[in-house]
Amino acid sequence: FTAISTAAWIQVPTPFHFGIKFIPSAIASISVIYIVNSVEAVGDLSAITEGGLSRDAKDTEISGGIIGSGVASVLGVLFGGLPTATYSQNVGIVAMTKVISKFVVMIAALFMLIAGFIPKFGALITTIPQSVLGGATIIVFAMITMTGIKIIIKDELSSRNMSIVGLSVALGMGVTQVPGVLDAFPSGVNMVFGTSPVVITTISVILLNLILPKKTIEEEENERSKIEG
Repeated sequence: FTAISTAAWIQVPTPFHFGIKFIPSAIASISVIYIVNSVEAVGDLSAITEGGLSRDAKDTEISGGIIGSGVASVLGVLFGGLPTATYSQNVGIVAMTKVISKFVVMIAALFMLIAGFIPKFGALITTIPQSVLGGATIIVFAMITMTGIKIIIKDELSSRNMSIVGLSVALGMGVTQVPGVLDAFPSGVNMVFGTSPVVITTISVILLNLILPKKTIEEEENERSKIEG
């Protein structure tokens, strides 16, 4: 509990604590990161409405979520904080509890503000044992996985759809497990595709969806019957 005793009682964030500098290379890098976060946000928002409301996310909900994330990031960096992003862990929590009330989100935001202005409260949270966090994480990520599978099987599991999902997930996991696979490429390519599996998975899904012939299960079965006949 040393961290609690040494933490201050009150600490007010200072606007522009690190000053303002416009560095083109840094702006380009952060812009790429924001694009990646936006792509990830689309998946998180879609999954959270499926897990909490058992329906697809509306376009207005997705755009509103991305705009909200952008506004929060702008306000955060003005006070010396890091850019914010949507957290997939919340998908698992909502899918498990079915609680998707804005009031609950506001209460959670209030606790985060308290932790930000009262360092002792934030230090108290850090004393939660890793084993407790690990146990909760297992349940949360299990729910995230099942919510993702639920979204996939809502569409027909044709050979085309299974190929798109399977290959895209494999590419995303491959880059994560073998990060050195992109070392031969320029640093810009490595930064875009190597930092998050979401990017390469999303691009793969989009390209395969445009390239592969669109056939239903019935059409595939008819073709198979003609070949066998």
